[in-house]
Amino acid sequence: MPTFGSVFLAVCLILLALAAILVVIFIVNALRLKPTPINKPLPTSSARGDDGAVGRFQEMLRLPTVWGAELPNPNRTSFDEFIPTLKRLYPRVFEKLELTMVDTYGILLKWAGSNPSAQPVVLMAHHDVVEVQPEEWTHEPFGAEIADGRIWARGVLDTKCVLAALFEATDRLLAEGYQPPRDVYLCSSNNEEDMGSTAPNMVAFFKERGIEPLLVLDEGGAVIDKAPLGVAAPFAMVGVAEKGICNVTLTVASKGGHASTPSPDDAPSKLARGISTLLKNQAPARLNAPTIAMLKELAARGSFGLRLIFGNLWFFKPLVLAIMKGDAETAAMVRSTYAPTELAGGRAINVIPKEASVGVNIRISPSESGEVVVNHLRAQFGATALKNEVGAASGSAASGSAAPESAAAESAGDVQTEVTYLNEPSPISPFDDEVFGYLSRIIHSLYPSAGIAPYVQNGATDARHFARICPHTYRFSGFVFKADQRTTIHGQDENMDVESYLRGVGFYYEFVRHLALLDEV
Repeated sequence: MPTFGSVFLAVCLILLALAAILVVIFIVNALRLKPTPINKPLPTSSARGDDGAVGRFQEMLRLPTVWGAELPNPNRTSFDEFIPTLKRLYPRVFEKLELTMVDTYGILLKWAGSNPSAQPVVLMAHHDVVEVQPEEWTHEPFGAEIADGRIWARGVLDTKCVLAALFEATDRLLAEGYQPPRDVYLCSSNNEEDMGSTAPNMVAFFKERGIEPLLVLDEGGAVIDKAPLGVAAPFAMVGVAEKGICNVTLTVASKGGHASTPSPDDAPSKLARGISTLLKNQAPARLNAPTIAMLKELAARGSFGLRLIFGNLWFFKPLVLAIMKGDAETAAMVRSTYAPTELAGGRAINVIPKEASVGVNIRISPSESGEVVVNHLRAQFGATALKNEVGAASGSAASGSAAPESAAAESAGDVQTEVTYLNEPSPISPFDDEVFGYLSRIIHSLYPSAGIAPYVQNGATDARHFARICPHTYRFSGFVFKADQRTTIHGQDENMDVESYLRGVGFYYEFVRHLALLDEV
């Protein structure tokens, strides 16, 4: 009969054997994690803008195209001058391409291809910029000065660089006698920063004419020099989806009274408790398909430790989620986020108001919906679920459409919820097919040392509207954006390397020049 000692030893040996097998599996999976290869890679390209490209770019940057929809008397002078300036800088483009103005200032240029029955390609930008505080800038924000090898100006990254590069590439290809094999549309919105109507109306333009693009490329990711996870290799981050946006105002009511006799049931107190509860009870964290693919691509070019973890996500997923939830930037990659941004309450310091309110900006993960996030928000304030009203504010949640300026309100006891804006998360565009492969081939030809990874974009772009008519909608600007430059977007001292701009011109030149490869799709 086996003794206790012999049984214990046998169990230990079995556990050791299982542990050894598990370690072997971990190591094998880590070694197998490799960067996704480029299918049919193109030759490395040295294409870049010519000597005059930077000067023309500077002229565009010097027009202070701040839309300012919220201003009482917005100045449209720079927008009035924008098209005449483009026509002067690129007369050949406007001679050969068909111009349609959308909402007075939106630009839609059609470059007729040799096969009008082929699905077109849409290349997007926006020429409006956010406002500036000139006194905070080292360089004049609309001076477009060149210093330290960089161009300093509002809009240099977001996104006049894209529009200028598109015009440079188009002009060069026209001069070479090139005609694309399919129609190409160059689109630029004048009110993207204000979530205006121009881009939705461009989508309506395409829908009314039955035009279904094969591929849409807008701003979003770029080639970055300091990738997540501490990966040293440069990476081309391609947005394949973007989070939805939901703006909600919650108003809490109470009896009010004199500040000398406060109560826990006063409106400001209840509102504060609700906000505190919300911050403590964040949305559940999940790894969606693009984020998993992104992490694996990053790890494949990182340390063995990263490959060990991300090559074995089936085992380490709980650990990965716990780590990512611990940092604000990475937490936003794995869940919906709730940001209380606007607080309102009493007008006198010695009077308890009858109402207190908070505005919450929600960025909706692709794994959730407007209804889900609004109900989560309401639950933190002790309100009941909100259903039909959310659908009314969003238009068609199933199609991912939105109805800006619409609102839905619902009262539950002493809590009123008003959904003032809702745009559902965009569909996830494929990142493993031939269309995405085409984009990858062009990126690789210009930036052969860079990895390529899909990701879900946290911020909103005009691409979210085009995703309703094009399954292959991607968010990528063909430039190198350094880490210190990315932080200047919407901030002070926005700047871009001159060399980065010139290489970006080469990216769009090669993108259009090789469009015949899409005939194979």
